[in-house]
Amino acid sequence: MRNVNVGILGCGVISNTYIRDIKRFYPSLHLAACADVNVELAKSHAEKYRIPSGCSVEEMLAMEEVELVVNLTPPQFHMELNKKILQAGKHVFCEKPFAPTAAQARQVMDLADEKGLLVGSAPDTFLGSSLQTCRKILDDGWIGKPLYVTANMMSNGVETWHPAPANFYRQGAGPLYDMGPYYFTALAALLGPVKRVSAFSGTGFPVRKVYTGPLKGQEVPVETPTHYSGTAELASGVIVSMNISFDIWHSNLPMFEIYGTDGTLEVPDPNMSGGRPRVYRKERTLDVLYDDSRETKEKQDTSVELPELYPHIGDYTRGIGVLDLACAIDEKRKPRVNAEMACHVIEAITGMMESAQDKKVYEMKTTCEKPEPIKTGTPAGRI
Repeated sequence: MRNVNVGILGCGVISNTYIRDIKRFYPSLHLAACADVNVELAKSHAEKYRIPSGCSVEEMLAMEEVELVVNLTPPQFHMELNKKILQAGKHVFCEKPFAPTAAQARQVMDLADEKGLLVGSAPDTFLGSSLQTCRKILDDGWIGKPLYVTANMMSNGVETWHPAPANFYRQGAGPLYDMGPYYFTALAALLGPVKRVSAFSGTGFPVRKVYTGPLKGQEVPVETPTHYSGTAELASGVIVSMNISFDIWHSNLPMFEIYGTDGTLEVPDPNMSGGRPRVYRKERTLDVLYDDSRETKEKQDTSVELPELYPHIGDYTRGIGVLDLACAIDEKRKPRVNAEMACHVIEAITGMMESAQDKKVYEMKTTCEKPEPIKTGTPAGRI
């Protein structure tokens, strides 16, 4: 594909990962500018990463050569800035969450359609080697027909690693808003859209102590639930059990498993791009259980760890979704990281929050298609 000029909007913590990985892995993406409300920070970033221009938001949006903008600003500014980027005539890739609600996401999608522009959104980790391998395992029938899923994100909170965690604990934020997109996007990409959701929520601690950075030792007030236990029914009939928490110091629960008629698929961390799946096949389990020559049947490992069937460029990487969007612009196709799926995911998340608040099952109003899988044999740095 031709080179596409990209602008980075927002020079916070995650921008370092995006810039690093785009420069390392995706040579067809040319970083032309980075911008921030703190112009000095943008200039510092430009100098650090050898980006031609570090400037204000307005200056970058006025640059004719910038075709695609990666919006890495705090979540509360996503919708407003996504609209501003589109109004400037540029395609946009947005960090998660795409918008605060599905209705607001729809506004951005409608504006993009009106302008003839494309919109994409994180998470893009479902395009990584691990989840694409899982997609092929499912499509090829290794575990038969999927029946159930268990998904657990059991964490002790972002204040243990993030230097400014207050935004994660403000009203309307929390673990489901922060980490839910990875799990619901993985579900949509592997198994299809959600039909209905329900949940209970709790708040484990009224304040959080910051453990790192210049705010170390300070306390952050908690204004939102920090634990969700929920269920979802997919359109395919698959039933999902889910726990998403910032209140857990240790857990042995499986992170992500898919249970089928012929076996179980152990899915790697959906927040990561790499990782080896593990498959437990029915006949192998039966062989162990009913082989009288085995003395310690319960201790036999009946699983097989499978290699990643796509190039592994790292476990924690970002930027492949930007490449997918750039390719979609060039090829005049729908991006895999499309706005419809992002809108559906945000509705599933806010629907689960609403269910926890109202003590009712939430019926989904949006849907999406499973994105086209990446072909095996695709070289690293391509999509």
